[in-house]
Amino acid sequence: MTAHQTVRQRNHKLRIVSWILFYGLIFSMFLAVIYWQSNNVNTLEFPTGVLQLTTSKQKYIVGDIVSYTIKNGLSTAVKYVNKCPKEPLHVYQWESNQWVRIHNQANKSTCLNQPTQITIQPNSSLTKNFAAWKNLFSKPGIYRVVAFADNYTALPYADFQVIDKASPPQKPLIIYKPVYTPVYTPIYVPSAPPTDN
Repeated sequence: MTAHQTVRQRNHKLRIVSWILFYGLIFSMFLAVIYWQSNNVNTLEFPTGVLQLTTSKQKYIVGDIVSYTIKNGLSTAVKYVNKCPKEPLHVYQWESNQWVRIHNQANKSTCLNQPTQITIQPNSSLTKNFAAWKNLFSKPGIYRVVAFADNYTALPYADFQVIDKASPPQKPLIIYKPVYTPVYTPIYVPSAPPTDN
């Protein structure tokens, strides 16, 4: 083997070793990044307790303002994102044997100076209404409002009915009809005096 061939073979081995070291270093860095990321992952803890959603009435008349209350019976605070001018809760109407999601927009001026996130502390409640969303419950029917909260797996909801405005009762129709009642008056008819034969 010539000196030139020996140098070439040595350079080839050095190149292989340097490539192995290079890829080993990249693989080690990749594993280090994965390990670092796995230690920084926030794991969510699901709280215990119940979140309740109720409405002020079970039956509303078209045009009434629907009010709702969210009661936090959980051990941790619950946060809701304020989606104004969109409706604050998810609203569904029962149509054709299924729940259909409905939407309405409030006037943007009602959203001024409102917080972007609403927090309900444990063992407290929040009461709001749909006054700014006037057309949301404009038709008679059965409705459902659902509250989606962070860190809570169940979906608290409340069902209620919206009915047409009751028409005022009509005045009873009185029919006057003259009724003739016969009056019987006894007439005295003298009988003939007895005759003597």
